[in-house]
Amino acid sequence: MTRRRLPLEKVLLGFLMQGPLHGYDLHRRVETELGNVWRMGMGHIYNTLKELERGGHVESMVLPQENRPSRKVYRITPEGKRSFLTWVRQPVPAVRDMRVEFPAKLYFFHLLNLDGVFRLIAAQEAACRRRLERMEKNAKRYGRHDFNRLVFDFRRRQIEAVLDWLADCRETWATWRAAVQKGNAHESQVEWKAAPPS
Repeated sequence: MTRRRLPLEKVLLGFLMQGPLHGYDLHRRVETELGNVWRMGMGHIYNTLKELERGGHVESMVLPQENRPSRKVYRITPEGKRSFLTWVRQPVPAVRDMRVEFPAKLYFFHLLNLDGVFRLIAAQEAACRRRLERMEKNAKRYGRHDFNRLVFDFRRRQIEAVLDWLADCRETWATWRAAVQKGNAHESQVEWKAAPPS
């Protein structure tokens, strides 16, 4: 089975949903706003922007600057917006990718003030429970002293930890929303939990 590529392109599109940016600004935002989740070099970001442009998800234009080199600015296209919104609203398919991908999705729900975060959390919980059920069925063939039983127990505990963290996310988000609605907090004052256990 081929490992799914983590969607840096969706993260870049998420920042471009707020307006046009050049590559350096995108890199700075990934580092400062998602640095606990994503670590990407400038080269990787520029290569991803080229792929996005070839795929019709972003457009670029060169802006001349007085006494400085010209700067290439990227803007999201309608196709890029559709792609981003589809991604951000879908649960992460593989538990191993949760540590990086799901916190990024939560971040963009907050940053862009998107509706549907509770649906996303519920969908992710359902996906984790389905995975756990499939694993439980397969685990019946392992003996108590089988090495595969140890592996199963490890993976089961990972999924259970993710489910606990998702419950915390729902509670934190609900508390934050209630405070915003009562006027006791501004939307930028959400308290974020740590990334889920890996």
